[in-house]
Amino acid sequence: MSISLSDVFENEFYVLDFDGKLYFADEFDGGDDNFQRLLDREVFSKSVAREESPHIRYLTKLRIADNEPLSDAGHLSYLPNGALMIDLLKRYSTNVVLNLGAYPVVTSIMYDLGSPPIKKHASLFGQRMYKVKPGKREFVLRYAACFGQFAMLSRKYISYKDLPLRVFELADSYRYEQRGELTGLTRVRRFFMPDMHVLTKDIEMAKEEFYRLYKLILDEGRKFGWEYYSLYNIDPEFLKNNFEFIKSLVELEGKPVLIHTVESGKYYWVLNVEFHYIDSTGRPVETATVQIDVGNGERFNITYVDEDGSKKHPVILHTAIHGSLERFLFEFLEEAAKMERRGIKPRLPTWLSPIQVRIIPVNLERNLDYAIKVLENLESKMIRVDIDDRDATVGRKIKDAESFWIPYIVVIGDKEVAEEKLSVRTRDGENLVLTIEEFIGLLEKELAGYPKERLYIDKFLSKRASFV
Repeated sequence: MSISLSDVFENEFYVLDFDGKLYFADEFDGGDDNFQRLLDREVFSKSVAREESPHIRYLTKLRIADNEPLSDAGHLSYLPNGALMIDLLKRYSTNVVLNLGAYPVVTSIMYDLGSPPIKKHASLFGQRMYKVKPGKREFVLRYAACFGQFAMLSRKYISYKDLPLRVFELADSYRYEQRGELTGLTRVRRFFMPDMHVLTKDIEMAKEEFYRLYKLILDEGRKFGWEYYSLYNIDPEFLKNNFEFIKSLVELEGKPVLIHTVESGKYYWVLNVEFHYIDSTGRPVETATVQIDVGNGERFNITYVDEDGSKKHPVILHTAIHGSLERFLFEFLEEAAKMERRGIKPRLPTWLSPIQVRIIPVNLERNLDYAIKVLENLESKMIRVDIDDRDATVGRKIKDAESFWIPYIVVIGDKEVAEEKLSVRTRDGENLVLTIEEFIGLLEKELAGYPKERLYIDKFLSKRASFV
């Protein structure tokens, strides 16, 4: 049975359905299996998955990353394939916020814990901080871009005409997570956070911007084929005073959301939405987030000059539209795992695949020159292509290319050379015969709107270092 707002108290769980009805979480009977998994973990403290996340196996199989034994636990080393993928995700995330009109910045990773605003903000993270003491002062390594961006903004003149003001940083971040919780890409101690803060004039402007960001996060997930399941950490007074606004957010989802009310006035935010991705094992993992911050404008003495000449503190939105880059990559790998569970060949989007095209000459003496011509044509369009010029059978070469999930395999024999055509095998099982121009057109259509980068490894397999 649904309840009224008068039944809402601190430190409780509720469910708000997309029809605007509110329920006690432990009495709610609805939503799909994935939403139930979120409830099981957050409300009932049940373990929803015990098997290891498949993406961990893929990190080794695709030669993306491994743990660094000479560093602290939870610090990954990225091999060339992984370095390329991280760079592509950086560019993609940056392009998304540039389209919003954000201003990218770069700030320090280390901040003085003796500074009152730093000390107060850091206290919310307790033991989850890396601390260093190079001299008499104690510093903390940042766990997001907040410290640097807020310190920078506090020194700048900001007019009401500048608002909303969006500032973005790809923050090299550090969190001292519990060692037993470290796993794959989902729980690490060093990660990259595409972190944007939006300065707004007041709570009404903040809600307008929040709505836009919320919709963008949902749209970004759906663009890649996954649905998020949302957890609202919220001040109960904000919920009661802004219930129509909260309902408008849930309408965007078209499915229930889980609400956790917190102690009023305890946090710098009044609304903190966590978007959870459900991995191939059924485990919810927080990725994207967006928050309404009513405390740090004053704490860091960030001000804007209003129309009447008075100085005021802005309401600040925090958002990571794709979560950390590690968890962004994790989502793509787990989508591949879901394909594998359904008996479909796992794959990555072509734009994110380290090698997009593998060319296999049938006879190196007769076919290699044409293979190189094809490679050069593709390279000129910033398509990542290599040639398997090793002394091995065609069947072995095709098997090796498929084992690395290469989206397109081009086999070139005497017939292809004579006709100046390409025999193309796609990851989806199609066999195509195309001209070079037709193949480039197909690829450019698929890659439109996504970042491009050259190959990070040698284009000839016979010359490639074995460690990659």
